[in-house]
Amino acid sequence: MSSIQKRDRHEADCFIWNSIGGTLNAGQSVLILMVITRTAGLAAAGVFSIAYATGNLFLYFGEYGVRNYQVSDIHEQHSFRDYLVQRISTIALMMLMAIVYCIFTLVTGRYSPEKAATVFAMCLLKAIDCFEEVYQGRLHQRGRLDLAGKWMTLRILVSLAGMIFGLVTTGSLLVSIWIAFFLALGVTVFMIIRTRDTVHLTKVFHGAPGVLSLYRACFPVCAVNVLYFYLTNAPKYAIDAVMDEAVQAQYNFIAMPVFVVLLLSQFLYQPVLVKMTTTWQSGQKKAYLTLFLKIIGAILLASAVCLVGAWFLGIPVLSVLYATDLSALKEDLMWILVGGMFLGLNGFYNAVLTLMRCQRWIPAVYLAGTILSLILTRRMVSLDGIRGAVLSYVLIMVLIFVLLSLVFAVMYRRGWKKESKAAAC
Repeated sequence: MSSIQKRDRHEADCFIWNSIGGTLNAGQSVLILMVITRTAGLAAAGVFSIAYATGNLFLYFGEYGVRNYQVSDIHEQHSFRDYLVQRISTIALMMLMAIVYCIFTLVTGRYSPEKAATVFAMCLLKAIDCFEEVYQGRLHQRGRLDLAGKWMTLRILVSLAGMIFGLVTTGSLLVSIWIAFFLALGVTVFMIIRTRDTVHLTKVFHGAPGVLSLYRACFPVCAVNVLYFYLTNAPKYAIDAVMDEAVQAQYNFIAMPVFVVLLLSQFLYQPVLVKMTTTWQSGQKKAYLTLFLKIIGAILLASAVCLVGAWFLGIPVLSVLYATDLSALKEDLMWILVGGMFLGLNGFYNAVLTLMRCQRWIPAVYLAGTILSLILTRRMVSLDGIRGAVLSYVLIMVLIFVLLSLVFAVMYRRGWKKESKAAAC
């Protein structure tokens, strides 16, 4: 086999295993909810939904937006030991926040002891994901994305099987999460040992300055990730505050297709980002705008197809999947998919503004969305239940889209003016 064939095969392995791991990671909650509704009931599905959302919110803080920075650090200005120590510190902070949150909800009477324990157990399970991710980033950095994908795939399959086994045999969500935690921990220890030669943990460590440098460099990305995830799940937190677990479960059932729209939009724009970057950096602004508009059009078209499919098949399919009659929520499903369309467009804007090196404006936009969410969402859920949750979600996504569009227009115009001045000279 020639070197070119080996390279192509390696790239294919990287793509395949990363895709498998990413798909499993995105789809595991769907499968778990299907099992929970059949083994533990609708209320348990609602508890899982808020525990999963809360665990992932803390996970985004624990990861601290370091992955892309780590992967692109090809000259290793920071050693892997720097990244590892920084990750251990963020996980410690993540779990401290989780403990404080769970104690607060327990003391104030918002959560029962079992619900608080379930949320804490989920945060602990996500801490394993968080620790694993810094090793996967190291493998990615060293050209072994295939190994990182295999690691993720193995851990998800084993922990998922353990959770399903626990649900079927005990009917207890809390016990099932603990089973998944210990299995995930075992897989992580196993994979750390198996990949130690590839990871190559050197003795180089830049101490506190190196770790603090990572905190400073990655803070904007961390802020955007946390705010972005909070906003996509704000209705869940509002429902958790003012309604019961059954309503929480029903909202999550109809919200699942949103992530189909999001994944479709990512599949559409991610392959074009490199071309858009070179087009922008080479000063081909008209060609850049053409590419931009084509992707916007493709996302709108894909969203329209999803909306048509959801109108005819959405409720029947979701009702069968989750063993729950959702026929009263057809209009809510359509509205939340409209919000999903804007979520996909906003994700594209995040990528576009980053490659234009205008990402410093993104946190301000999401902060504005968060402020609106804190003002509106809980009030709208109190007044109109699931419909209020859905409409508040759509309004926030539209606001963010409008603000990101304005930022893009201003930054594109500035880039155009710079090009025109250069041409005039």
